[in-house]
Amino acid sequence: MSEQILGFLGLMRRAGALAVGAEDAFDAARENKARVLVTASDAAKNTLDAMHNAAAQREEPLPILRLPCTKKELGGSLGVRECAALAVLDTGFALALCKKLEQAEMIASLEQRLAREKKRKAKKEARKEAKKEPQAPTGARTSGAVRRIAEKKGTPGQGKPGSDKRAKGPAAGRSKTQREHKPRVTGKRGN
Repeated sequence: MSEQILGFLGLMRRAGALAVGAEDAFDAARENKARVLVTASDAAKNTLDAMHNAAAQREEPLPILRLPCTKKELGGSLGVRECAALAVLDTGFALALCKKLEQAEMIASLEQRLAREKKRKAKKEARKEAKKEPQAPTGARTSGAVRRIAEKKGTPGQGKPGSDKRAKGPAAGRSKTQREHKPRVTGKRGN
């Protein structure tokens, strides 16, 4: 069981969903980024006390999980020498870890939090999509103004027929191969 959990923690590390090390875990807890704090089974008493203090500083206390593995085993799965404490930063990963560790009391609160985050994300995406959609001009004044601006710009295919402003000048009607070339000056300057 612990090998499966350690492998899952390694996956979470590669996904960037962990703050590894006691100091990073404390910082994540203070900045409200942590969802669950995790300790090794042989973590020092000072580390455990600091984890409890960091968890209690929030309005809603953070859950603390104690893994059935040593600091060396935990560090080996994360790519460091030893690791006594870490913080899970992603709610989905925290929920999956609690399910693997069969922590029923934490699962319900994390599921509620995940549902709130998904709802918030859906609202944000809907607002973003609403901003992207071009809004059609309303009223006669607006549509007339849009038409007049298009006529002034002279964009091809819009405005008055034959108002293509690109066809002005001495080279109008000629292809690019019929350009007028300036005579080439050779010799010394000042002739």
